[in-house]
Amino acid sequence: MSIVVIGVNHHTGPLSLLERVSVAPADLPKAIAGLVSRSHVREAVVLSTCNRTEVYAVAERFHGAYADIRDFFCELGGIDPDDLHPHLYSQHDDAAVSHLFEVAAGLDSAVLGETEILGQVKGAWETAQVEGGARTTLNLLFRHAVEKLAATAHAALD
Repeated sequence: MSIVVIGVNHHTGPLSLLERVSVAPADLPKAIAGLVSRSHVREAVVLSTCNRTEVYAVAERFHGAYADIRDFFCELGGIDPDDLHPHLYSQHDDAAVSHLFEVAAGLDSAVLGETEILGQVKGAWETAQVEGGARTTLNLLFRHAVEKLAATAHAALD
């Protein structure tokens, strides 16, 4: 099993594409249910902000999950896979975990170090928990990311 992250962000795609693949908060439950119903996605958290839409997933096979998540983005934005592919990024296992910590810490934000993203990561995780998308593996991963970074931010303020 692998942890994967696949997404589009302000580094990889134009604003017009980011808008097309954005998931409104009210639509997150449907998005999560749709992702975990796919063949190669066991767990899923969708992080959608003004600067990124990313899917963190637990997958049996990376390539199968990549195709499932790419198709999700294509359906979401009405985009042909060939038009989307140059803008997608993907990472798996240790690199996906590192990416989550960088995102949550604001190191991958348009404004380096911005703190709002940690709350957005926590909110995405909480929604996925409620909807059954985050279970054992992603709960552990997101709990560590949110708690460690919140503790670090709190210590910095002291």
